[in-house]
Amino acid sequence: MKTFALSLVAALAAGISLASADTIKLKNGTVLEGTITADKPDSYEIEVDEGKGIKDFKVIKKADVEKVTRTTPDEKEAAELKAKLDPSKDDMPAAEYDKAIKSEIQPWLDKYKTSAKRKDIEALLKLYNEELLKARAGEIKLRGVWISVDEKKWNEYNVNARRLRIKMESLIKEKKYIEAYAAFARLEATGAAGIDFVPAVEAVKKILPSLEGAISNAITEQPAKAKERTTYVASLPPEQKKNEEERIRKERLEWSTKVTLEKKDKIRIPTFYAFELKTIQDSLAAVKKEMDVLSKLDLNAITAANKKFEQGLKDLHTRAFLSAKANFEAAAKVHPKDAGVKKYLDEATKGTTAPPVKPGAKPPGSK
Repeated sequence: MKTFALSLVAALAAGISLASADTIKLKNGTVLEGTITADKPDSYEIEVDEGKGIKDFKVIKKADVEKVTRTTPDEKEAAELKAKLDPSKDDMPAAEYDKAIKSEIQPWLDKYKTSAKRKDIEALLKLYNEELLKARAGEIKLRGVWISVDEKKWNEYNVNARRLRIKMESLIKEKKYIEAYAAFARLEATGAAGIDFVPAVEAVKKILPSLEGAISNAITEQPAKAKERTTYVASLPPEQKKNEEERIRKERLEWSTKVTLEKKDKIRIPTFYAFELKTIQDSLAAVKKEMDVLSKLDLNAITAANKKFEQGLKDLHTRAFLSAKANFEAAAKVHPKDAGVKKYLDEATKGTTAPPVKPGAKPPGSK
């Protein structure tokens, strides 16, 4: 049952549509969608999705059935292919587009030459070929929006911040809240002036109560967990006991190294070690403190400042140095310690004092 539940969750996460399901319509108007697992002389057995990862197996008398619609293999495979590949993932490299085309999309088209779903998969192939060309040219897609090679350069700050936000949101969906918070902390350290920062703050504020609950549960479970491990190690023969103690030593060293790196990266909520109560308590205290820190942020002021910063980047790109300088100065009032803001403010300031470039003249240093 556990394996089945996990496979179902994966299917739901991939967005597999009920369009790929078998359908039984009863004479009373009820419609059941799922997979017909048995067709007996007087009944059907159907596996029905009840939602939230729950499956129900129903036996339906044929006398109660008005109509049965079965999906064909090509329809099921097409629905699964569309659910998996459409839309394409963010930040996909050209090699991944090429692989999807050659190993998944084209094989379906080669296999089902007369399928009614062929137009859908041909449209998918067309989409992937078009996006493959963009990816090969160096463009990237983030949150469904394509970013040119030129913008990747002048808007690097926001592009990197958006990548971290996407990673954070992906981890939240997987309920990996500690890892998601770590991605947020990196975003805060390197992209707090970016337009993706405030949405990231709002997302993290929503998961912190869940993280607090998980850590509180770890505190409750720690005494029994530590005792169980101690008892287990003590029961082992000498050689096995030695090996297990060495494994535990390495495990704790890995945790200690990770915490050291987290401190270096200014991740305020440290990863805890499940067998040591103090480390879990420290993580819980850090979550509570982080809730307080985030609740005090003036998100409206940050949003306004980050829009100014983004406009400053555009101004700097078009060599509108005075406007860029003014926008970066406004952003610096809210983000005085942000290295990126300082860097671009310095560039804009230098631009305002540099001699103007004559029309048609080449920039300094060019050949």
